[in-house]
Amino acid sequence: MNLFISTSISGDCATLVSDEHHHLRKVLRSKPGDSVLISNGEGSVWEAVIESVGKDETKCRLLIEHVNYHEPRVKIVLVQGILKNHGKMDWLVEKGTELGMTSFWPIHTERTIAQSVKVDRLRKLAETAMKQCLRGYVPRIENPQHLSSALGALREFRLILFHEGAADECVPERLEYDERPLALFIGPEGGFSTTEVEYAKKEGADIVSLGKRRLRGETAGLAALTRITSSLG
Repeated sequence: MNLFISTSISGDCATLVSDEHHHLRKVLRSKPGDSVLISNGEGSVWEAVIESVGKDETKCRLLIEHVNYHEPRVKIVLVQGILKNHGKMDWLVEKGTELGMTSFWPIHTERTIAQSVKVDRLRKLAETAMKQCLRGYVPRIENPQHLSSALGALREFRLILFHEGAADECVPERLEYDERPLALFIGPEGGFSTTEVEYAKKEGADIVSLGKRRLRGETAGLAALTRITSSLG
């Protein structure tokens, strides 16, 4: 069953317009009576049936609502040092969405080479990936900021910074009993500097290694997400 995002939901009626309507009508050639999934992009998904397919919009009747559809138990923010290759950032957002991240924060660090991020493109990729993997929530893509700003803004989160030189290779214990949202910090090419690691530690972050092998920036982010979601159960 295909999933669509509607920004016009009222009672038991949802309207699809623009790209969503075009994809349903022209690409899938769906017709009245077909079953679909409708999401508001905020976590809820409805089983629905198409009532009408017009020239400019599709009307659907909502049947059953599922709250936090296919979402992790706690929110997971991926805070990623900006990678110099835009394609790798694209890939990371796409796969991170599939693995359950709820927001993506690109950050500037001491070793960041690239300065620009195609935020609008990443937001579109997150939306597309969300529909493909049948999630109910579109991950939020934040504007770039500095590491110190991100640490401050996420102070109420459980902070976990992944660093190649960390002695501990284990995910912090008892995550399954911690209801705080998680913020996972991954460095750019070259990782975090010693100064940044010490600063994060003072801000309350757990410093953890992803193992003995050196991982690329985009691989490290996905490895961290996989490890954390597995620990959450």
